[in-house]
Amino acid sequence: MGRELNIALIGCGNWGKNIARNLHQMGSLACIYDSNSELSEKLNHDHMLPNLELNKIFKDRNIKGVVIASPAITHKELATEALKNDKDVFIEKPFCLSLPDAQKLSELAENKNKVLMVGHLLNYHNAFIKMKELIKNGKIGIPQNIRANRLALGAVRSEESVIYDLSSHDISMILAITEELPIDVNVQSIHHNNNIGPDAISVKLLFSNGVTALINSDWMCPYKEHKFSVIGTKGSLIFDDTKTWSEKLQFNPSFVTSYNSIITAPIESIKIQKNEPLNIELKEFLDCIYSRKSPLTDHNEAVKVQTVMDMIDKKNSENKVDL
Repeated sequence: MGRELNIALIGCGNWGKNIARNLHQMGSLACIYDSNSELSEKLNHDHMLPNLELNKIFKDRNIKGVVIASPAITHKELATEALKNDKDVFIEKPFCLSLPDAQKLSELAENKNKVLMVGHLLNYHNAFIKMKELIKNGKIGIPQNIRANRLALGAVRSEESVIYDLSSHDISMILAITEELPIDVNVQSIHHNNNIGPDAISVKLLFSNGVTALINSDWMCPYKEHKFSVIGTKGSLIFDDTKTWSEKLQFNPSFVTSYNSIITAPIESIKIQKNEPLNIELKEFLDCIYSRKSPLTDHNEAVKVQTVMDMIDKKNSENKVDL
């Protein structure tokens, strides 16, 4: 880009350190704040940056934007304060933990004419970008079903459920393909640990054009699977983020005919260029601050994803007993 911006990072856990690295490499990292003051001081010292208190970050006119990578329960309050102080804001997923909070943030950003972006990372992954392009060009015919499996033995969060931690990624990608909200949702869930929502969830979404989507999100699974597939009338595209770059995106030309017979053909790997989605995502944020354009994953997209998560949450609550 050739231009630098002063961007403050709020929250520097495991993922926050990756954000700090990228912003620093871009020459745009102004300072780091974490609720752990010793960590803040160390990281700012390591990057030769000033160690500022939170209120000073918000009031500093030289800081043009804020990246919020703190725990999800703090997102709404921090983003509100940043927007009120005329900062452009990037929020790591999940955007918020409730639909009303998401809608309020979106409205505030609109009223303040500020960039408000959410970290739905996989929209910036070259495999998914290529997948969308191939679908648009008719590679798999008419899309019929989307399948998203995000399974691993991962961190069990106490303040958000697997819906907000894992499903948000896949909901964002599903909506990017369907370009509409679902008209119906069915949910089954498992709840074993001491947190506020399910540890594993299976979701079926139905869209007005007949497309269906199946989401499986699980942070108790003993094996890792990050696979996103779109099945069409002329074949399927499979994005497997656990594979090497040469195998991340594959085309399976096999399909079921209208007579319920199966036409089979060899699976093909789709060539894609390796990229770091986080780097592309943060560059998009900086570019939007300069250009004042709306990012791909802006606050409107965030509210749509939040709407689907809210639908899932409500349906899960109606089921009363977790399965």
